[in-house]
Amino acid sequence: MHDTLSLLRELNAQEFTSGAQIAHNLGISRASVSLGLAKAEDYGIHVERRHGVGYRLSRPIEWLSSTLIQGYLPVDSISNITISNTLASTNRQLLLNPQHGQLLAAEWQDNGRGRLGRTWFGAVGGSLLFSYAWRFENGSAQLAGLPLAVGVAIATALQAAGVAKIALKWPNDLLLPDTAGAWGKVGGILIEMQGDALGPSHVVIGIGLNLDQPTAWQGELNQTTASLNHGGLTCGRNQLLAHIVMQLEMTLTQFAVTGFAPLREQWEALHAWSNDTLNVIAASGHIQTGQFAGLAADGSLKLATAAGEVLVHSGDVSLRRVA
Repeated sequence: MHDTLSLLRELNAQEFTSGAQIAHNLGISRASVSLGLAKAEDYGIHVERRHGVGYRLSRPIEWLSSTLIQGYLPVDSISNITISNTLASTNRQLLLNPQHGQLLAAEWQDNGRGRLGRTWFGAVGGSLLFSYAWRFENGSAQLAGLPLAVGVAIATALQAAGVAKIALKWPNDLLLPDTAGAWGKVGGILIEMQGDALGPSHVVIGIGLNLDQPTAWQGELNQTTASLNHGGLTCGRNQLLAHIVMQLEMTLTQFAVTGFAPLREQWEALHAWSNDTLNVIAASGHIQTGQFAGLAADGSLKLATAAGEVLVHSGDVSLRRVA
């Protein structure tokens, strides 16, 4: 039986497609079509059904296409694009065999993960959920600041795609302001690696971006979210993903040689909370309060506290703005 997303790819929002046509295209029974499309709501997709006519999407979806994405990339790109309809986690899948320059994207993740073990929610057609593998020769000890370098790369690509107000939150979030100036999370970065301190290291960079608000799961989210489409995005999903891949190639190639230090000033200029009082919350619950005082060369956060400047490494800490 074909999965529901394969069936949904046969539909559009402009006209009805008969169950018989879908069954013929995929080589399955009409009963399988009916049963599969009955599960569309599980993915946040509403399908209009008209007896004797067929099925139609209630809203258009730009499905990801490896052919389209590769077509946007320059001829000398090293990236190899793979698209899956459904995966448990793109990071987990790519970690099984991380090949340099391999990008794995999914329309849906059953068990998408964020930092600190959090769940990442996406929307079919309204998100980018992907992982990118890169090999570094110098070892894991030389990779401090990598999440921040990736943040700069993604923010740079988004700015070029019309999202002028994109901002970064230390160490791995992308934010956008709403009309009232409140910040909402529009993306996150999760980096996992295989290797040792002496190298080489295989790194898998997981990225989730909201093109639309994940409204179907809003009640399960524990923070304010934002969307790139409301932030000024001027291109579609396939072109945006290609822009991000091109920028990642350039940034990661530079990072392998110079580390994070040359990107520090650019990251600080993108920081959303530079003028705010911050709480740094450790996994133990301990809280340090202070003002953002910039970044160290390795990407560690400088926090100006009443007791003096404190250097905070990412580890298992959360950053919160003091209201």
